[in-house]
Amino acid sequence: MTPISIAPFSTFEEMVFWIARRFLFVREVGGANKGLWVQLFQQYTGTHPGDSWCASYVSYVLGVASGGASNVMLPKTASCDVMLEVARANGWLTEAPQVGDVFLLLNSPADAHHTGFVTAIKGPMLITGIAGNTSADGRSSNGDRVAEHDLSVTKGKITFVHYPRPPMLGASPSTLLEEISQ
Repeated sequence: MTPISIAPFSTFEEMVFWIARRFLFVREVGGANKGLWVQLFQQYTGTHPGDSWCASYVSYVLGVASGGASNVMLPKTASCDVMLEVARANGWLTEAPQVGDVFLLLNSPADAHHTGFVTAIKGPMLITGIAGNTSADGRSSNGDRVAEHDLSVTKGKITFVHYPRPPMLGASPSTLLEEISQ
């Protein structure tokens, strides 16, 4: 039997970023919030072409990373406000981001309008994030693509969701290779 290459992940965050970055090619096609790949995210959360899709993208990535298990921490939703409400109710909101957290851009403390993942902390006022339904430069929360870019951390305009990470399931690469070869 020919051995297969397995890319191990040591943390849940590594797996999330690997999955999220597989979609950096996604662009809207045929109008605002439309296109085959955009529709994949929208269908996952029960929305339709033309609907905003940043929260659907986050939900989809977390769903894939968790294997579709019911232990996904944030709800499967197309609503940034639902993510904000759930995070607030569970005490997961923080002003101090960590790599892997979900960011929420805010219009007010009770109104979130955009979301994505924190992929790097560059300083106390600067992070890197990856999001769907954004612009190449990250200045639009209703852009036409998946993009990874820097974001300013401005108190009252952004908050972070430090959701509980599920345990890494599965075996080490060597154990998986042993199981495959049997």
